[in-house]
Amino acid sequence: MLRFVLNHWRRQRFKFILTLVGALIISAGLSLMFNLTDSSQGTVEQTLQKKWSSAYDIVVRPKGSQMATEASDLLEPNYLNGINGGISFQQYEDIKQMKEVDVAAPIAVIGYANTTVSFKNALTFPKDSGIYRLTSTSYIETGFGRERQFQESIHIAQGSKVKVPENISFSTRSTNDFRNANASNPALIVAIDPSEEARLVGLDQSVSKKNQSRYFSNLDHFENDKNRGDVIPVLINPNSYNQGNYEYTIEKLDVPYDTERDQKKLIDTLIKKQPDGDLVRSILSTYPAKVVKQLDIPTSKVEETYLQTLIDKTGMIPSSDPAGNEGAQLLYRSGPLQFETTKSPYPGRWTNAYEIHSSAIKLKNWYYSKSSYPAVGYRSLVSTGKKNPNSEPDMIPIVHPYLTFKVVGLYDPNKINVSKDPLNELPMETYRPSSADLVLDAEGKPVNPAQPIDTSGNPVGLMTNSPNILTTLDSARGILGNESISSIRLKIKGAATVSEQSEQLLQDVKKQIEQETGLVATITKGSSPQPVVTKVVDDGKTLGWIEQPWIHIGAAMTIFRETSVGFSGVIFAMLAVAIVYVLATSYVSMLARRKEFAVLLALGWRTKDLYRIVMIEAVLLAGFVSVDALLVESIFSYVRNETMNLLSLVLIAGFSLLIYLTGAAWSAWTIRKISPYEAIKTGEYAASSHIKLGLRSTFTLALKEIFGKWKRNALSILSIALPTALLTFFLFVTFHLQGVLYTSWLGQFVALQVGPMHYVTMGVAITIAILTTGEIMWQNVTDRRASLAILKAVGWTNRSIRQLILLEGMLIGFVAGLVGLSISYLTIYVLYDLVPWDEPLLIGVSLSLPILFGTIASLLPAQIAARVNPYQELKDAG
Repeated sequence: MLRFVLNHWRRQRFKFILTLVGALIISAGLSLMFNLTDSSQGTVEQTLQKKWSSAYDIVVRPKGSQMATEASDLLEPNYLNGINGGISFQQYEDIKQMKEVDVAAPIAVIGYANTTVSFKNALTFPKDSGIYRLTSTSYIETGFGRERQFQESIHIAQGSKVKVPENISFSTRSTNDFRNANASNPALIVAIDPSEEARLVGLDQSVSKKNQSRYFSNLDHFENDKNRGDVIPVLINPNSYNQGNYEYTIEKLDVPYDTERDQKKLIDTLIKKQPDGDLVRSILSTYPAKVVKQLDIPTSKVEETYLQTLIDKTGMIPSSDPAGNEGAQLLYRSGPLQFETTKSPYPGRWTNAYEIHSSAIKLKNWYYSKSSYPAVGYRSLVSTGKKNPNSEPDMIPIVHPYLTFKVVGLYDPNKINVSKDPLNELPMETYRPSSADLVLDAEGKPVNPAQPIDTSGNPVGLMTNSPNILTTLDSARGILGNESISSIRLKIKGAATVSEQSEQLLQDVKKQIEQETGLVATITKGSSPQPVVTKVVDDGKTLGWIEQPWIHIGAAMTIFRETSVGFSGVIFAMLAVAIVYVLATSYVSMLARRKEFAVLLALGWRTKDLYRIVMIEAVLLAGFVSVDALLVESIFSYVRNETMNLLSLVLIAGFSLLIYLTGAAWSAWTIRKISPYEAIKTGEYAASSHIKLGLRSTFTLALKEIFGKWKRNALSILSIALPTALLTFFLFVTFHLQGVLYTSWLGQFVALQVGPMHYVTMGVAITIAILTTGEIMWQNVTDRRASLAILKAVGWTNRSIRQLILLEGMLIGFVAGLVGLSISYLTIYVLYDLVPWDEPLLIGVSLSLPILFGTIASLLPAQIAARVNPYQELKDAG
């Protein structure tokens, strides 16, 4: 059998050489494809790992802390803020002991403490007698304007010569007692596990080494002191992110108060009404007043001064003004934002849109005045106050924990080891404040340029501040109890890369945590920010729309899979073209050898013997492809100075064998249809197609020939259409998307650069397609030699015959172009939700190139057709 095959190839040298050229191109294409896939796949994994490597792989939260937005795989910025405990220390230890967990870094949001700073001699009063009003007001900048938060007024009677009853709410003390500007500011305190936080983000490396500053040690523990309250070790970030100011105004009321008679008259007026304190202030506010002094202090200066005061108290940094307190009263903790889904004003820009409303703030277990917390906000507040069990009539009924700060060091959040890339930065509210941009005004019109909205430090504001005070986890336990942990951030062993294996590992760990602890685990690795717009409504009035980078859960893994699909598309197109080529070669070979096989069958050969012949040919050609691939792989390895990829060789050998065995199976299937008598008599083994088409021109004659043998010509069309579709898609990516594949629903880009190597791969596929079309048209010409001889006998010139065959090739290319363009545009629509009809150049290239390919493929068959000898062909036919 082997000798029979070799003799056949020797007799058909020209076609055998063409077959070897095709096999050579297939082997080079497969080698190039696998090397391109390996290098590009590595590029994708490395780029995704770099661009989507968050500080933690999984975040664990208490049950019931899920957001409604998570149904859309979205988490709001700083989603951990507003979770106030719910995870026990035992659950934390259980998670920490899991063998897959490398780092388990908890966060315990302790709450807001009321820090107070006194700026000495900052206020000056006139020496004249009279009633003065001192008003202190705090304002914040919300991005929508200036908003008043707290306001407190006190009336001071200077130069009183009569006794003022206690129920008259103004002070008769000297104005010198009010020269200090006192400012109170809520400071957020968060507890961490020092050792785990150091491993997670390198917090220990961000601590200053100057002036006795250090990181937490094993000696830093929570203490409960009868005199000083809860003593907690703290790290301080002395820089403030607060936006706002404190305003102090001194006014003199236009009311007679110089003489004793004037003073007695005013006091009698107030006594007659038997007012309470608030009413007295209300009455005094009706008198005209003149501003005599104003002072403005930025909120950031208040916070920085307080933190500096804490540092001074430790003796680490000398200070000439050591005034201030060592601690603060823990007042309240804030809740999460409540988002509602709404219609996006611009769906093309923001797929997801939400709205949020302000509401009145009400506190239970609260002893202080209502003016000491915001009246309205976008978050809820929960008081940390508890009823005093030893309360007596003269004692405070509600008590709040008092925290004494023992400062051990200073840290710089800019030095922690987390990404600062806006493309992959996950919110780290422990260290960084949130931000947003005002993009649409109250009427929904674009704000250009967008206005940045920074955090204001408002506990119930849209964007909360990051804490400037960090303490240890055991401090949270001592202050708030055994279930004070708000969340746990995890790094998982073996999940360092972005891959399907690491994704499966994370899914397994997530499932284990939820089953064993009952907590909620969310995989954050591979997440990336996605722009989301939020409508802000205050007291029923729309203030505007803000844009924030929300967290798109698992975006990188989706991108990874989409990129894998892209690679699979390249592989599929290459293999499909190769298979079509082998099928076409096998089909043409069977057409050329039908009489030969018919004679063999008539001489007594079995059909199995013919099967064996085509199988031997397939194995030999597959072996040739494998040997050629070995040479190509050796060249790649030498150029790259790398070890030869044996896996690629195995895959190439397997694919080439599969391709040629597929062609052999096609040939074996057609062998079954051969009828020796009919084949020997007519040379055909399949019924001819009869197309009723008027032969009025060269064009209609070409169409008749194409449709008359539509099965084989369909292979030509398919072989050109597949690489054309992929080429059109790559051209779209290169020129329309600047050479980067990305998917619109992810809001990010895939790290697959469409470069020269991709076009080389397509060139190989197109070359195979041209060979396929050329070989089929060659066989078409061979089958039509008699009809071509008749045309020449009735007066057709060689030029006319060439034009006919070239026209057939052009028509095949045109139809292939339409099919390829349809496939590529359908792919673009599925991936990007658009159809680039406005790209005439792209459409023109997508149609003209296949026509060119069909023309090139028909050049040799056209030349063969023109050389037909009418006399000899008609004599042989007769």
